[in-house]
Amino acid sequence: MEKTLGMFYSILKDYLVNSTFHGLRFIAEDGRHWTERLFWLVCCLLSWYGSAILVLSSWESFQKNAISFVVETTYLDVKTSFPSISVCEDDNMERIYSMANEYFGPDHDCNLDEMLREIAFFKGSVYYIKEFCLSDDIPCPTKDYKKMSDEVRSPCKDIFKTCMWKNKTFDCCEHFVPLLTEWGVCYTLSPRTEVEGKTDHLKLVSSTKLGLGSIYLELLVPTKVFMHPEADIPYYNTMTTEVVAGKAGILKHLGISVIDIENEPEVKSLSISQRDCRFPDENILTVTSVYSYSACVTECRMREQLRTCNCTSHLMPYTDEKQHCDMKGILCLSKYSEPMSVQKTPWGNKEGLDCPCLPGCEDPEFDTIETIMTQLSDDMENISVIEISMYRYPSERYKRNVVRGRLDLVVSMGGAAGLFVGASLLSFAELFYFFTVRACNTHTSKGSDRKPSPTVMVNPFQPRISKDYPYPTFKM
Repeated sequence: MEKTLGMFYSILKDYLVNSTFHGLRFIAEDGRHWTERLFWLVCCLLSWYGSAILVLSSWESFQKNAISFVVETTYLDVKTSFPSISVCEDDNMERIYSMANEYFGPDHDCNLDEMLREIAFFKGSVYYIKEFCLSDDIPCPTKDYKKMSDEVRSPCKDIFKTCMWKNKTFDCCEHFVPLLTEWGVCYTLSPRTEVEGKTDHLKLVSSTKLGLGSIYLELLVPTKVFMHPEADIPYYNTMTTEVVAGKAGILKHLGISVIDIENEPEVKSLSISQRDCRFPDENILTVTSVYSYSACVTECRMREQLRTCNCTSHLMPYTDEKQHCDMKGILCLSKYSEPMSVQKTPWGNKEGLDCPCLPGCEDPEFDTIETIMTQLSDDMENISVIEISMYRYPSERYKRNVVRGRLDLVVSMGGAAGLFVGASLLSFAELFYFFTVRACNTHTSKGSDRKPSPTVMVNPFQPRISKDYPYPTFKM
C-alpha cells in the first residue's frame, strides 16, 4: 500500500512540475516555502473556479439561447406556399338515412339513424347510444364500428362537384388524396402531394411571377374545410378560424394572409431541445408518416384513450383494429370526452390532455383577413361553395437564426480555459499521458535489473588519435 501511494505521489509530482497548466509547477517544485505553495494553490483554485463558471455559462447559453427568432421584412423573393386544404364530410344525414334503411330495414326505429350518425361521425359524445342502446328495445350493433363508418361515409366522387385553382378547373378526386384523421377519412390537397411529374400538376404557391393563389370548391354534402400547414392533419383542437363549415346554398369567401417561417441551414444541426421545434422528418409518431403538432396531439389523445378505456376510437388513424372500442368502450370514451378533447396548460389545474408536443419548425401562420357570405341561386340551393384566396402578398416572415453554434461553443470554452489556466487541447492530452503512458514507462524502467551503460562524454574539438594513422609531426 505504501509503495502504491509512493508511486502515485511520484507520478503526481512529476505531472505538476512538468504540466503546461499555469501555476501548478510552483506548488510541487522542490525548494519552495510553504507560503509560496499555499499562495499558488489558492491562485490556481480561484482560476479553475472562474474558468468553470464561464464554461458552464457558455454551455447553458448554447443549450437555451442558441436560436434567435426574428421578423424579417427586407426580403425580395416573395414566394409563399398556399395552405393545405382538407375536406371532411360531416353529419351527412341524407347518406345516413339511406344506409340505415340498408342496415335495419325501411321500418326501423328512427333512433337508429342518430346512433348510426354517432358512429360514422364520432366526435366523442354518444347520447343516443347511451340512452337507447343499453336496453333491448332497439337492435344496436355492438362492434365493427370501423367497417360501419367506412360504409356510411360518402366516396370522393359524391363529395366534390367542381374544383378550381386560380379559375382553372381540375379533377377533384385526382388531386384531393384520402387522409386518415381522428375526424375520419378526409380529402386533402397539399403541396406535399402535388409532386413534380404528376398529371396536371398544380403549383400551390403564390408569388409576384405566378400571382396570388385561390381555390374554389363546390361541395355536394355537408362538410368541414380545414386550412393547415402541409405536414399537419385536421384534429379536434383545430382553431375555429382555420375551419370553414360548408352550408347548402351559401358561398363563403375567405381572404387569408400567410406568414412563412424560414430556417437557417445550421438550425437543423442543433438538438431538438435547443430549437424547441421538430422538422417533419424527425417523426416519432405512429399516427402519421411525418411529424406535426396536430399529429402529436392526436397520438397523445390516442394514448390517453388506451390508458383510460383500454381501447381507442375506431376513427383514430393507423391503429390496430383489435384496439378499437366496442359499445362498452365507446361509452367509456363518451364519459371522458370532455377532458380528452381539450389540452391542459402547464400552469392550470383544469382537466385535460397533458401533451408535451413541440411545434413544427416549418409551420407558417395563417390569418383570415375577410369573410364574405353570399346567397347562391336557386339552382344551387343544395350545393355549398367555399372559396379561399390569398388576400395580399406577404410583407414579412419569421426567421430562425443560429446565434450560438457548436463552433461558438468551442471558441468560448477554449477562450475561458486559456484566459484563466493557460490551457489548450494538448494540455488535457498530457493529463492522460502523464498518468498512463509515462507512468507505465517509468515503472517499467525502474523495475528492470539491467544497468544502464555509462555515458561517455565526447569533446568534439578533441582530435581523434589512431594507432594506424598517427598525427604527422612537423619540424621547425
